[in-house]
Amino acid sequence: MGYLAALLIVAAGLGQEQEAPAAKPEAESLQEAEVTPAGGNPEEPELAPLFELEPPEEIGKRESPEPIEKLGTWAKYPPATVLYVDASSLALRTGPKRDAILVHYMPRETRVVALKDVIDSVPDTIGSREGHWIFMRQGQHEGYVFDAYLVSAPPSMHESLDWLCEPGKRVGPITSKTTLEELMSFFGESNVRNARIPLAEGETERGTVIFSEDPERRLFIRWKYHNVSPSAVIVEGTRWHTTKGFGIGSRLSEILRANEGPISFAGFGWDYAGYVMSWRGGALEADHRLRDDISVFLAPGQPYLPADFQALQGDREFSSEQPESRKLNLHVNAMTIMLHE
Repeated sequence: MGYLAALLIVAAGLGQEQEAPAAKPEAESLQEAEVTPAGGNPEEPELAPLFELEPPEEIGKRESPEPIEKLGTWAKYPPATVLYVDASSLALRTGPKRDAILVHYMPRETRVVALKDVIDSVPDTIGSREGHWIFMRQGQHEGYVFDAYLVSAPPSMHESLDWLCEPGKRVGPITSKTTLEELMSFFGESNVRNARIPLAEGETERGTVIFSEDPERRLFIRWKYHNVSPSAVIVEGTRWHTTKGFGIGSRLSEILRANEGPISFAGFGWDYAGYVMSWRGGALEADHRLRDDISVFLAPGQPYLPADFQALQGDREFSSEQPESRKLNLHVNAMTIMLHE
């Protein structure tokens, strides 16, 4: 095992889940997904991660949602799907049409839960919006809601979220003190899932994925304790960026500009391909401490010559000043923010 591999394995182990003395019970509505964070061999085509939702584990009294193929045309909202009102007020009615008896009006941010219906959803157009009447529960009331004014996350989230990563401190609203229940409140219950997160050396650990199907917002949570106290956030969404302005997809030139100098990174063709090893005394040393607060991986982007790629192979440290580094169109393809108490 090379020096870089040994160093990185020690660093990776710092975030492994520990047993909490009194962990909170797992949220009832959570599903589990097999997940594959981006990264890996840069010679392979970069594909979006594949998520295979599995039946939830034993989660108490609630029954598992029915498989989508057994549902009607309203299957985009399987039973127990949680949605939020995104309108100044939205009617809950006794039937799937505009002139059905009004139960009451629901204000913005109201939480509703999809129920199984005996009929397919009824399409309709209200104003300029096309949608369907969906059978829902709100509090103690049940009825039909026009879904064009429903969203999967609380509308206030989009207004308050700054998409900012502060290494060592936070990723948006997520800090080392955040719980699973708070994640569901921040991002919407339907956007938070249990996950098996692949790590280096072929290992996996249990964690949480947020916005699993959205490449602009996707995050993976590693827990210090089971569903309590995140130890790290694996950032995949392209909307997230650090306090120095770089994120997933940022080019090497942007990193060098933020650092005000060259960097060093691990060679390609192994588990830690492209891992940024050192800021080499640059500006990022102050608040983007590698291994302690942040880890960054680079990957090449087409077009490039095979000879240039071969020149940067293996368990060795390379400099961004080498001619081949500039020819590979290197960019950030993986980033992890560590969180400290």
